[in-house]
Amino acid sequence: MKAEPKKVRVCLVAIPEVMASTLMGLYDVLNSFNLLSTYSDGLAGRAQFKAEIVAAKAGSLSSASGVPVQAQRSIKQIDSADVVIVPSILVERGEWQQGRYPAIVKWLAEMHARGAQLCSTCSGVLLLAETGLLDGKDATVHWMYAQTFRRN
Repeated sequence: MKAEPKKVRVCLVAIPEVMASTLMGLYDVLNSFNLLSTYSDGLAGRAQFKAEIVAAKAGSLSSASGVPVQAQRSIKQIDSADVVIVPSILVERGEWQQGRYPAIVKWLAEMHARGAQLCSTCSGVLLLAETGLLDGKDATVHWMYAQTFRRN
């Protein structure tokens, strides 16, 4: 009997500044892999992704552009993950204000300590940097956020 392929648990972090296009694009691509593997022998038996959108609280929130986002679970309901991704964020004048999401920052650090790989897309690195895990390391960010990233 063939062993079931490993499910890679991916948490996509949603905050009010999240760019819905990046969040939904990641969600769509990662969860579509399972469907695609049924049509391709080359993908059969490989690890599959189980991506879910998480936020400080489960339920509906509005993205940076006003697109509604549904967080499937609260960060309080997640005690482990294989990968945690902070999608791109959009803030007025490119000015990121630290300290607005202490519970999420703490949770990100805890997930890392428990073995999760943390990553971001583009400006999501601003929230990820608040964990301190990037201190002394190279990181890239969209040019619009370079000044605020250096200050913070």
